Amino acid sequence: MKDFWENEWNLFLQDMRELGEFCLQPVEITWPGKSNLMLKPTVEEVEQKCDQVGFWQNEWNLFKQDLQNAKDFLTQPVEFK
Repeated sequence: MKDFWENEWNLFLQDMRELGEFCLQPVEITWPGKSNLMLKPTVEEVEQKCDQVGFWQNEWNLFKQDLQNAKDFLTQPVEFK
């Protein structure tokens, strides 16, 4: 019986080693046909661009309006009937 549990323990350790190796392997994300993918702008970049007039100013105002609408919806009184 001791040999059985020792063997099970060794198999468990081997599984954990393989899991660790799998989780720590490098990951490369590629997209077929595109060599340079653009990333979404950060919050700071959007704030800088919202000072300008035009598209980004409009997007920023729409975003603030969406947040206000969500706040109004979530803070409205609830009536139980």
